[in-house]
Amino acid sequence: MSSDALAEPPERWARTVAQRASRAHGRRTLARLLDSGLAELTTHGYHGARMARIAKRAGTAHGTVYVYFSSKDDLLGAIHAEVDAELQPAMLALPALERGRPGYDQIRAWMVGVCDVFQRHGAVMQAVAEALSDEEDSSAGRAALRSLGRCTSHIAERIRATGAPGLDPTVAALCIFALIEGANRSVFRGELLVDRDDLVTGLAEFVHRSIFGVETQQA
Repeated sequence: MSSDALAEPPERWARTVAQRASRAHGRRTLARLLDSGLAELTTHGYHGARMARIAKRAGTAHGTVYVYFSSKDDLLGAIHAEVDAELQPAMLALPALERGRPGYDQIRAWMVGVCDVFQRHGAVMQAVAEALSDEEDSSAGRAALRSLGRCTSHIAERIRATGAPGLDPTVAALCIFALIEGANRSVFRGELLVDRDDLVTGLAEFVHRSIFGVETQQA
């Protein structure tokens, strides 16, 4: 096996590396920049992140960053694309919504996977929120909004299929996503002090009760 094969970039960056680098050396450099960028966003947030520090941490020249990324927003977009490759399947795994305890249990099982993704990638989710609030034309923000649209469309379809009266499925889906995203971000930032089980249970109860009413916990 060649030394290049032994030094292939980590699997977590496979999508971005395949799109942005063709040579082995470039793939390794790009993977280091992505690792460094993620560490920078985790430590300093989107507003505080600096491309010069990212290059230094990755052991490259400052200008090398711009060989692969046109801007900090472009770098964030590449990292978010990797996160979204996990978030989309988790969100779209929402099963058909059903009444009663079995329906609640299905939602709770789904919520475990969703919250795991949000918590594991909390720094990236926070950085995207900062970019959306700070920049008028954020490519990372636009990608996140497209992801939001796909997720909420699926949730709305599930709600619509229940025939629940008095609910606008689109509005309800947006509210559900906003609560899931906001609650997980608050836990990640230390603003909401609950453990994962309580977070999952509370969110699952909200989703089920908002559609079917307070019958959720009746055995």
